[in-house]
Amino acid sequence: MNNNGEGITARRICICDSEVSYGEHLMEYLRHEGRLSREIYLYTGREMLLERETPETTRLLVIAQSQYTEEVEKAGFKEILLLNESGVYMETPENMSKYQSVENICDRIREMCAMQEEVSEGVRHGKPMKLIGIYSPVTRCLQTTFALCMGQLLAAKAPALYLNFEAYSGFETMLGRQFRGSVSDLLYFNDCAREKVAGQMQYMTEKIGELDFLPPVESFLLMRSVRAEQWMELLRTIEKVTEYEYCILDLSEQVDGVLEVMRQCDFIFTITREDGFAGAKMTQYEALLKSTQYEDIFMKTRRCQLPIFRELPGNLLMLTHGELAACVKNILEEEGML
Repeated sequence: MNNNGEGITARRICICDSEVSYGEHLMEYLRHEGRLSREIYLYTGREMLLERETPETTRLLVIAQSQYTEEVEKAGFKEILLLNESGVYMETPENMSKYQSVENICDRIREMCAMQEEVSEGVRHGKPMKLIGIYSPVTRCLQTTFALCMGQLLAAKAPALYLNFEAYSGFETMLGRQFRGSVSDLLYFNDCAREKVAGQMQYMTEKIGELDFLPPVESFLLMRSVRAEQWMELLRTIEKVTEYEYCILDLSEQVDGVLEVMRQCDFIFTITREDGFAGAKMTQYEALLKSTQYEDIFMKTRRCQLPIFRELPGNLLMLTHGELAACVKNILEEEGML
Protein backbone atom coordinates (compact mmCIF):
# COMPACT_ATOMS: atom_id res chain seq x y z
CA MET A 1 0.00 0.00 0.00
CA ASN A 2 2.81 2.41 0.86
CA ASN A 3 5.77 2.74 -1.49
CA ASN A 4 8.67 5.10 -1.64
CA GLY A 5 8.69 7.85 -4.22
CA GLU A 6 12.03 7.23 -5.93
CA GLY A 7 11.94 8.01 -9.62
CA ILE A 8 8.22 8.87 -9.56
CA THR A 9 6.82 11.98 -11.22
CA ALA A 10 4.03 13.95 -9.57
CA ARG A 11 1.10 11.80 -10.65
CA ARG A 12 -0.01 10.50 -7.26
CA ILE A 13 -3.03 11.24 -5.16
CA CYS A 14 -2.03 10.65 -1.55
CA ILE A 15 -4.60 10.17 1.21
CA CYS A 16 -3.49 10.73 4.80
CA ASP A 17 -5.89 9.80 7.60
CA SER A 18 -5.32 7.94 10.87
CA GLU A 19 -8.89 6.60 10.68
CA VAL A 20 -7.88 3.51 8.72
CA SER A 21 -11.33 2.24 7.70
CA TYR A 22 -12.30 5.68 6.39
CA GLY A 23 -9.07 6.06 4.40
CA GLU A 24 -9.32 2.57 2.91
CA HIS A 25 -12.94 3.15 1.87
CA LEU A 26 -12.06 6.45 0.17
CA MET A 27 -9.03 4.93 -1.56
CA GLU A 28 -11.02 1.97 -2.92
CA TYR A 29 -13.83 4.22 -4.13
CA LEU A 30 -11.39 6.48 -5.96
CA ARG A 31 -9.66 3.51 -7.56
CA HIS A 32 -12.84 1.84 -8.78
CA GLU A 33 -15.23 4.75 -9.36
CA GLY A 34 -13.03 7.83 -9.63
CA ARG A 35 -11.97 7.51 -13.30
CA LEU A 36 -8.63 9.07 -12.36
CA SER A 37 -5.47 8.52 -14.40
CA ARG A 38 -3.29 8.63 -11.28
CA GLU A 39 -1.95 6.23 -8.71
CA ILE A 40 -3.66 6.48 -5.32
CA TYR A 41 -1.82 5.84 -2.04
CA LEU A 42 -2.98 5.76 1.56
CA TYR A 43 -0.93 6.80 4.57
CA THR A 44 -2.31 6.30 8.06
CA GLY A 45 -0.09 8.92 9.64
CA ARG A 46 1.68 12.14 8.67
CA GLU A 47 5.09 10.78 9.72
CA MET A 48 5.04 8.06 7.06
CA LEU A 49 3.62 10.51 4.51
CA LEU A 50 6.46 13.00 5.07
CA GLU A 51 9.05 10.24 5.04
CA ARG A 52 7.96 8.83 1.68
CA GLU A 53 6.26 11.64 -0.25
CA THR A 54 7.37 15.03 -1.52
CA PRO A 55 5.83 17.79 -3.67
CA GLU A 56 7.65 16.15 -6.60
CA THR A 57 5.83 12.82 -6.17
CA THR A 58 2.38 14.07 -5.12
CA ARG A 59 0.01 16.02 -7.34
CA LEU A 60 -2.82 16.10 -4.80
CA LEU A 61 -2.72 15.49 -1.04
CA VAL A 62 -6.07 14.59 0.55
CA ILE A 63 -5.51 14.89 4.28
CA ALA A 64 -7.62 14.73 7.43
CA GLN A 65 -7.59 17.92 9.48
CA SER A 66 -6.10 16.07 12.47
CA GLN A 67 -3.05 15.16 10.37
CA TYR A 68 -2.52 18.62 8.87
CA THR A 69 0.17 19.99 11.15
CA GLU A 70 2.62 22.85 10.72
CA GLU A 71 5.19 20.30 9.57
CA VAL A 72 2.91 19.12 6.75
CA GLU A 73 2.03 22.71 5.85
CA LYS A 74 5.73 23.59 5.47
CA ALA A 75 6.47 20.50 3.35
CA GLY A 76 5.38 22.41 0.24
CA PHE A 77 2.68 20.18 -1.26
CA LYS A 78 1.24 22.18 -4.15
CA GLU A 79 -2.36 20.92 -4.14
CA ILE A 80 -4.11 20.01 -0.90
CA LEU A 81 -7.68 19.03 -0.09
CA LEU A 82 -8.26 19.20 3.66
CA LEU A 83 -10.95 16.90 5.05
CA ASN A 84 -12.43 19.12 7.72
CA GLU A 85 -13.29 17.36 10.99
CA SER A 86 -14.04 20.35 13.26
CA GLY A 87 -16.58 22.33 11.26
CA VAL A 88 -14.34 25.40 11.45
CA TYR A 89 -13.31 26.17 7.88
CA MET A 90 -10.18 27.98 6.74
CA GLU A 91 -9.59 29.96 3.55
CA THR A 92 -6.59 27.82 2.69
CA PRO A 93 -5.94 25.10 1.87
CA GLU A 94 -9.01 23.95 -0.05
CA ASN A 95 -11.22 22.17 2.47
CA MET A 96 -14.54 20.36 2.71
CA SER A 97 -16.32 18.35 5.36
CA LYS A 98 -14.94 14.87 5.90
CA TYR A 99 -18.37 13.68 7.02
CA GLN A 100 -20.29 13.74 3.76
CA SER A 101 -20.80 11.24 0.96
CA VAL A 102 -17.72 9.71 -0.58
CA GLU A 103 -19.27 10.58 -3.96
CA ASN A 104 -19.09 14.30 -3.17
CA ILE A 105 -15.49 14.03 -2.01
CA CYS A 106 -14.62 12.07 -5.14
CA ASP A 107 -16.28 14.73 -7.31
CA ARG A 108 -14.18 17.44 -5.66
CA ILE A 109 -10.99 15.43 -6.12
CA ARG A 110 -11.85 14.88 -9.80
CA GLU A 111 -12.50 18.59 -10.23
CA MET A 112 -9.16 19.54 -8.65
CA CYS A 113 -7.33 17.00 -10.81
CA ALA A 114 -9.10 18.27 -13.92
CA MET A 115 -7.87 21.81 -13.29
CA GLN A 116 -4.28 20.54 -13.13
CA GLU A 117 -4.41 18.35 -16.23
CA GLU A 118 -2.58 19.43 -19.35
CA VAL A 119 -2.52 18.11 -22.90
CA SER A 120 0.64 16.35 -23.99
CA GLU A 121 1.23 16.69 -27.70
CA GLY A 122 1.38 13.31 -29.40
CA VAL A 123 0.04 11.51 -26.31
CA ARG A 124 -2.00 9.09 -28.42
CA HIS A 125 -0.55 5.60 -28.70
CA GLY A 126 -3.37 3.62 -30.30
CA LYS A 127 -5.01 3.59 -33.71
CA PRO A 128 -6.48 6.76 -35.24
CA MET A 129 -9.96 7.51 -33.91
CA LYS A 130 -12.73 6.48 -36.31
CA LEU A 131 -15.64 8.92 -36.59
CA ILE A 132 -19.02 7.26 -37.01
CA GLY A 133 -21.82 9.58 -38.07
CA ILE A 134 -25.41 8.50 -37.52
CA TYR A 135 -28.06 10.69 -39.10
CA SER A 136 -31.48 10.31 -40.69
CA PRO A 137 -33.97 12.88 -41.99
CA VAL A 138 -36.67 10.45 -40.87
CA THR A 139 -37.95 11.22 -37.37
CA ARG A 140 -38.78 8.63 -34.70
CA CYS A 141 -36.74 6.00 -36.49
CA LEU A 142 -34.82 4.71 -33.41
CA GLN A 143 -31.72 6.71 -34.38
CA THR A 144 -30.51 7.34 -30.81
CA THR A 145 -31.38 3.81 -29.67
CA PHE A 146 -29.48 2.47 -32.69
CA ALA A 147 -26.50 4.74 -31.96
CA LEU A 148 -26.31 3.77 -28.27
CA CYS A 149 -26.59 0.09 -29.12
CA MET A 150 -23.81 0.41 -31.71
CA GLY A 151 -21.66 2.34 -29.27
CA GLN A 152 -22.00 -0.25 -26.52
CA LEU A 153 -21.23 -3.10 -28.90
CA LEU A 154 -18.10 -1.30 -30.14
CA ALA A 155 -17.07 -0.36 -26.60
CA ALA A 156 -16.97 -4.05 -25.68
CA LYS A 157 -14.24 -4.38 -28.32
CA ALA A 158 -12.30 -1.11 -28.02
CA PRO A 159 -12.56 2.27 -26.22
CA ALA A 160 -15.54 4.19 -27.63
CA LEU A 161 -17.10 7.61 -27.03
CA TYR A 162 -20.68 8.72 -27.78
CA LEU A 163 -21.75 12.30 -28.49
CA ASN A 164 -25.41 13.30 -28.76
CA PHE A 165 -26.48 16.31 -30.85
CA GLU A 166 -30.23 16.30 -30.24
CA ALA A 167 -32.07 19.44 -29.15
CA TYR A 168 -33.39 17.59 -26.09
CA SER A 169 -31.56 14.41 -25.20
CA GLY A 170 -33.34 13.75 -21.88
CA PHE A 171 -30.36 11.72 -20.68
CA GLU A 172 -30.30 13.06 -17.12
CA THR A 173 -33.91 11.95 -16.59
CA MET A 174 -33.46 8.62 -18.36
CA LEU A 175 -30.33 7.74 -16.41
CA GLY A 176 -31.52 9.23 -13.13
CA ARG A 177 -28.36 11.19 -12.46
CA GLN A 178 -27.11 14.76 -12.61
CA PHE A 179 -24.20 15.46 -14.94
CA ARG A 180 -21.06 17.40 -14.09
CA GLY A 181 -21.07 19.97 -16.89
CA SER A 182 -21.60 19.29 -20.58
CA VAL A 183 -19.79 19.22 -23.87
CA SER A 184 -20.30 22.99 -24.07
CA ASP A 185 -17.71 23.29 -21.28
CA LEU A 186 -15.25 21.31 -23.40
CA LEU A 187 -15.91 23.60 -26.35
CA TYR A 188 -15.04 26.57 -24.14
CA PHE A 189 -11.83 24.99 -22.88
CA ASN A 190 -10.87 23.89 -26.37
CA ASP A 191 -11.21 27.49 -27.56
CA CYS A 192 -9.61 29.22 -24.57
CA ALA A 193 -7.49 26.72 -22.61
CA ARG A 194 -6.92 23.65 -24.73
CA GLU A 195 -4.40 22.22 -22.27
CA LYS A 196 -7.30 21.67 -19.84
CA VAL A 197 -9.47 19.54 -22.15
CA ALA A 198 -8.01 16.17 -21.11
CA GLY A 199 -8.59 16.86 -17.44
CA GLN A 200 -12.10 18.20 -17.99
CA MET A 201 -12.97 15.09 -19.98
CA GLN A 202 -11.87 12.88 -17.09
CA TYR A 203 -14.01 14.95 -14.75
CA MET A 204 -17.25 15.00 -16.75
CA THR A 205 -17.28 11.79 -18.82
CA GLU A 206 -20.20 9.50 -17.99
CA LYS A 207 -20.82 5.85 -18.80
CA ILE A 208 -23.59 3.65 -20.14
CA GLY A 209 -22.23 0.18 -19.59
CA GLU A 210 -18.76 0.20 -21.13
CA LEU A 211 -19.58 3.12 -23.44
CA ASP A 212 -18.27 6.56 -22.47
CA PHE A 213 -20.35 9.60 -23.31
CA LEU A 214 -20.07 13.33 -22.83
CA PRO A 215 -23.19 15.05 -21.44
CA PRO A 216 -24.89 16.85 -24.35
CA VAL A 217 -25.23 20.61 -24.77
CA GLU A 218 -28.03 21.85 -22.50
CA SER A 219 -30.20 23.61 -25.09
CA PHE A 220 -30.79 23.83 -28.81
CA LEU A 221 -30.15 27.58 -28.61
CA LEU A 222 -26.61 26.95 -27.44
CA MET A 223 -26.22 24.13 -29.96
CA ARG A 224 -27.04 26.48 -32.83
CA SER A 225 -24.38 28.96 -31.67
CA VAL A 226 -21.53 26.45 -32.09
CA ARG A 227 -19.82 26.59 -35.48
CA ALA A 228 -18.92 23.47 -37.44
CA GLU A 229 -15.22 24.42 -37.16
CA GLN A 230 -15.50 24.35 -33.35
CA TRP A 231 -16.95 20.85 -33.41
CA MET A 232 -14.22 19.60 -35.70
CA GLU A 233 -11.48 21.22 -33.60
CA LEU A 234 -12.89 19.59 -30.48
CA LEU A 235 -13.00 16.18 -32.17
CA ARG A 236 -9.37 16.60 -33.24
CA THR A 237 -8.38 17.47 -29.68
CA ILE A 238 -10.29 14.47 -28.31
CA GLU A 239 -8.43 12.21 -30.72
CA LYS A 240 -5.12 13.72 -29.65
CA VAL A 241 -5.58 13.42 -25.89
CA THR A 242 -7.51 10.13 -25.58
CA GLU A 243 -7.21 6.53 -26.73
CA TYR A 244 -10.74 6.19 -28.12
CA GLU A 245 -10.82 4.06 -31.24
CA TYR A 246 -14.40 5.00 -32.08
CA CYS A 247 -16.39 8.21 -31.66
CA ILE A 248 -20.10 7.88 -32.41
CA LEU A 249 -21.81 11.12 -33.45
CA ASP A 250 -25.60 11.01 -33.02
CA LEU A 251 -26.28 13.95 -35.36
CA SER A 252 -29.21 16.26 -36.02
CA GLU A 253 -30.02 19.36 -38.08
CA GLN A 254 -29.34 21.43 -34.95
CA VAL A 255 -25.61 21.14 -35.70
CA ASP A 256 -24.19 24.03 -37.69
CA GLY A 257 -22.52 22.63 -40.79
CA VAL A 258 -23.81 19.13 -40.10
CA LEU A 259 -22.93 18.06 -43.64
CA GLU A 260 -19.35 19.24 -43.16
CA VAL A 261 -19.15 17.21 -39.97
CA MET A 262 -20.56 14.17 -41.79
CA ARG A 263 -18.03 14.65 -44.56
CA GLN A 264 -15.25 14.04 -42.02
CA CYS A 265 -16.78 10.77 -40.81
CA ASP A 266 -15.23 7.41 -41.68
CA PHE A 267 -18.62 5.68 -41.56
CA ILE A 268 -22.14 7.08 -41.93
CA PHE A 269 -25.31 5.19 -41.06
CA THR A 270 -28.76 6.43 -42.07
CA ILE A 271 -31.89 4.69 -40.84
CA THR A 272 -34.76 4.42 -43.29
CA ARG A 273 -38.34 3.16 -43.11
CA GLU A 274 -40.75 1.70 -45.64
CA ASP A 275 -43.65 4.14 -45.33
CA GLY A 276 -44.38 6.86 -47.90
CA PHE A 277 -43.41 9.85 -45.75
CA ALA A 278 -40.07 8.29 -44.85
CA GLY A 279 -39.36 7.47 -48.49
CA ALA A 280 -40.22 11.02 -49.57
CA LYS A 281 -37.93 12.50 -46.92
CA MET A 282 -35.06 10.23 -47.95
CA THR A 283 -35.55 11.20 -51.60
CA GLN A 284 -35.44 14.89 -50.73
CA TYR A 285 -32.38 14.44 -48.47
CA GLU A 286 -30.42 12.51 -51.09
CA ALA A 287 -31.33 15.07 -53.75
CA LEU A 288 -29.99 17.79 -51.44
CA LEU A 289 -26.67 15.97 -51.06
CA LYS A 290 -26.29 15.68 -54.82
CA SER A 291 -27.30 19.26 -55.59
CA THR A 292 -24.98 20.79 -52.96
CA GLN A 293 -21.88 18.80 -53.93
CA TYR A 294 -22.03 16.47 -50.94
CA GLU A 295 -22.25 13.36 -53.09
CA ASP A 296 -19.32 11.90 -51.14
CA ILE A 297 -21.65 11.65 -48.12
CA PHE A 298 -24.27 9.95 -50.28
CA MET A 299 -21.71 7.47 -51.58
CA LYS A 300 -20.33 6.37 -48.21
CA THR A 301 -23.67 6.20 -46.37
CA ARG A 302 -24.92 2.79 -45.24
CA ARG A 303 -28.73 2.82 -45.41
CA CYS A 304 -30.21 0.70 -42.62
CA GLN A 305 -33.85 -0.35 -42.82
CA LEU A 306 -34.62 -1.78 -39.42
CA PRO A 307 -37.30 -4.43 -38.99
CA ILE A 308 -40.27 -3.96 -36.71
CA PHE A 309 -39.07 -5.17 -33.33
CA ARG A 310 -41.47 -7.05 -31.11
CA GLU A 311 -39.82 -5.60 -28.01
CA LEU A 312 -37.10 -3.08 -27.25
CA PRO A 313 -35.14 -2.94 -23.97
CA GLY A 314 -36.52 -0.34 -21.58
CA ASN A 315 -33.13 -0.01 -19.87
CA LEU A 316 -30.26 1.61 -21.77
CA LEU A 317 -27.86 -0.88 -20.17
CA MET A 318 -29.72 -3.74 -21.87
CA LEU A 319 -29.40 -2.48 -25.44
CA THR A 320 -26.72 -5.07 -26.23
CA HIS A 321 -29.31 -7.84 -25.79
CA GLY A 322 -32.26 -8.82 -27.95
CA GLU A 323 -33.42 -8.29 -31.53
CA LEU A 324 -32.03 -4.77 -31.99
CA ALA A 325 -28.57 -5.81 -30.77
CA ALA A 326 -28.53 -8.77 -33.15
CA CYS A 327 -29.48 -6.48 -36.05
CA VAL A 328 -26.84 -3.85 -35.22
CA LYS A 329 -24.19 -6.50 -34.63
CA ASN A 330 -24.88 -7.93 -38.08
CA ILE A 331 -24.49 -4.46 -39.64
CA LEU A 332 -21.17 -3.90 -37.84
CA GLU A 333 -19.88 -7.29 -38.93
CA GLU A 334 -20.80 -6.57 -42.56
CA GLU A 335 -18.85 -3.30 -42.33
CA GLY A 336 -15.84 -5.13 -40.84
CA MET A 337 -16.10 -3.23 -37.54
CA LEU A 338 -16.63 -6.28 -35.31
